Amino acid sequence: MDGILIKGGTVIDGTGSRPVKLDVSISGTRISGLPRPGEAKGSMTMDAKGMIVCPGFVDIHTHSELHLIANPLSESKIRQGVTTELTGNCGGSPAPLLGIAREVASEYARKLELGIDWSTLDEYFLRLSHLRTSVNVGTLIGAETLRQCVIGNDDVKATDEQQKQMNELLAESILQGAFGLSSGLIYAPGCYATTEELISLASTAGALGGIYTRHIRGEGGTLVEAVAEAIRIGEMANVRVEISHHKATGRPNWGKVKQTLKMIEDARARGVDVGFDVYPYTASSTAVDAILPPWARDGGKPKILERLKDPETRARIADGFKRVTDTFENTVYEDGWENIVIVGVAGGPNARFENKSIAAIAKELNKDPAETAFDLMLEEDLRVSGIFHEISEDDMMMVLSHPLACVGSDGDSESPYGPMGNMTTHPRAYGTFPRVIRRYCLDKGLFPLEEAIRKMTSLPAARIGLEDRGVLAKGMAADIVVFDPTKIKDMATYDDSHRYPEGILHVLVNGAVTIENGKHTKERAGQVLKHKPSVA
Repeated sequence: MDGILIKGGTVIDGTGSRPVKLDVSISGTRISGLPRPGEAKGSMTMDAKGMIVCPGFVDIHTHSELHLIANPLSESKIRQGVTTELTGNCGGSPAPLLGIAREVASEYARKLELGIDWSTLDEYFLRLSHLRTSVNVGTLIGAETLRQCVIGNDDVKATDEQQKQMNELLAESILQGAFGLSSGLIYAPGCYATTEELISLASTAGALGGIYTRHIRGEGGTLVEAVAEAIRIGEMANVRVEISHHKATGRPNWGKVKQTLKMIEDARARGVDVGFDVYPYTASSTAVDAILPPWARDGGKPKILERLKDPETRARIADGFKRVTDTFENTVYEDGWENIVIVGVAGGPNARFENKSIAAIAKELNKDPAETAFDLMLEEDLRVSGIFHEISEDDMMMVLSHPLACVGSDGDSESPYGPMGNMTTHPRAYGTFPRVIRRYCLDKGLFPLEEAIRKMTSLPAARIGLEDRGVLAKGMAADIVVFDPTKIKDMATYDDSHRYPEGILHVLVNGAVTIENGKHTKERAGQVLKHKPSVA
């Protein structure tokens, strides 16, 4: 007799195979079998009649590295069925933390009422292990973090010695368990890295069997060129590449994903291992200072604030918002101030502007929109985020329905209480996975349910390199979701973002019942997942 028997449900095993009526037996932290109904018993039974039983969802693209320490219950993720998070995306990672990198991480941690007491990845993992989280956690190492450790925030080319130091830090971290490298090439100082610098780092990741995930250098006017660069790096570095949150931003660029998807298919046909992930929303979210051109972000926060206080520099930046260039993704020009909505203001007088566009705020204040944005950034010490309504749903559905597409939230592990509950967030943090199932699978019929589940389980697990997760099979980790296909639905909206989804009945993490009848049991059975380096 096994420990837990999930009986009476319809199993979708994560491989893309058709649904089948099977029970699931669990012994300890592992799946011990998938018997036919009535063939097995358990010391504890869970009735899944009328429910779908599938692997726990693997969120391949998250930014939860500090959020999981602030709230180890992993509320917004575990309640939507996520049992594994891969953090450290878009160039920023929880380690290594030296020099400027430590200062940047410490400042962000204060926003979450945390302190940084680690430097290496080993030390960060030790902190997580002692704390215990409700989800499994793995991480990448950010190229931006490596730059901050070695070079700082300046717009300079890495010297040979600096390149060597960055590669050594990366290799050390992968040997300590990181799954590879990430870069965020619209952010400073990540945007200052040359293609050659990234090829060198990606080669180190590839040589140790790691992945290279990439917020590409442009998702709007330079989308095609940015995808071409990602493919070139994958080819030159002999590393598998994951293009993060693939999309075309800005109305003038809608439709370009047809070309980029074809580029990816062609690259794979000649042996370059390129894939991508996507979230099911038509708005992105990031820090508002990302609208500033790279030259205005050179030197980091002190220099940025200094420039924003200077009238002549403000005028130069504002003038640049009125035109397109070949080297900078001009979100303001392509989408307009009305499509940039302010979120993430922790408190003070500017909290009243949350969920309002910069255009609306400017009208309310009787100010120019650019001046309004500059003042908000100054008053909030750059700690203000935006939601950017810039994506075509048709494009997003084309990307999402592609066989290579993994689902990734690009969201933090949030909670509606504590410091995170005081700030509006993007609904993707609470609703990504149920939204794919409800809106795009069941309602719009983009793909069968078994394909939706594959995109959330075995496909991202394989891309990351998780050998024992993402599939319901004997011997695999008992990360399991039980949901009601008639009720599953995302509830979080842009105006009301801290809302848990509906229809997720039970979630098990390493065999521990963590969500039971829709309620968090306070179990924290998640494991720190570590990459096992291999030599390519």
